[in-house]
Amino acid sequence: TLIVSKGLDPCIVFSFSKRECEAFSMSLKNCDFNSEDERDSIDRIFHNAMQTLSEEDQQLPQVQMMLPLLKRGIGIHHGGLLPIVKEVIELLFQEGLLKVLFTTETFSMGINMPAKTVVFTSIEKFDGDEFRWITGGEYIQMSGRAGRRGLDDKGICILMANKKLEPDVAKQILRGKSDALYSSFHLGYNMLLNMMRVEDILPEDIIMESFHQF
Repeated sequence: TLIVSKGLDPCIVFSFSKRECEAFSMSLKNCDFNSEDERDSIDRIFHNAMQTLSEEDQQLPQVQMMLPLLKRGIGIHHGGLLPIVKEVIELLFQEGLLKVLFTTETFSMGINMPAKTVVFTSIEKFDGDEFRWITGGEYIQMSGRAGRRGLDDKGICILMANKKLEPDVAKQILRGKSDALYSSFHLGYNMLLNMMRVEDILPEDIIMESFHQF
């Protein structure tokens, strides 16, 4: 509420679990950040998109409960949503119709969705075995969403420290290096031979365009 009132929206709020995303969004049930025209636009876009689903899928709780939330300018984005629902939310966020988006860290991977402000609800995450501090690479990936090119002269990043943070750990997070990139594309003879069986695909072009060529 403070972020929107100070004109720091749109805002991405990162959480490290789907349950937290939904719980935080429901905590804003008394907030409405949109005008009547914006609510009408969201209603039209959402209903048009949901028409592509079967009647049974249209009755799913995630579909039925999402529209009232979206119309108030609040969105949720995580891996448990139907692909069409996620696509609509991404579209609405791009169009500026969502002021606050609660999402997991997967939203920061491969989707060009910058915001003016990024909020970390926690700076530690459960990695499957234990809770640990987020790495410098994870911080860079998520905080990099703050600031829209051509619209903002700066991006704002807010970290909610949920426990005592030692200076060395803070420096490691805030000044750490990004994670190394490793290609998962492996060009082999089997792939090239299979491509020769497909019409209009030339293995020579794949070889020439591969980074391995260079």
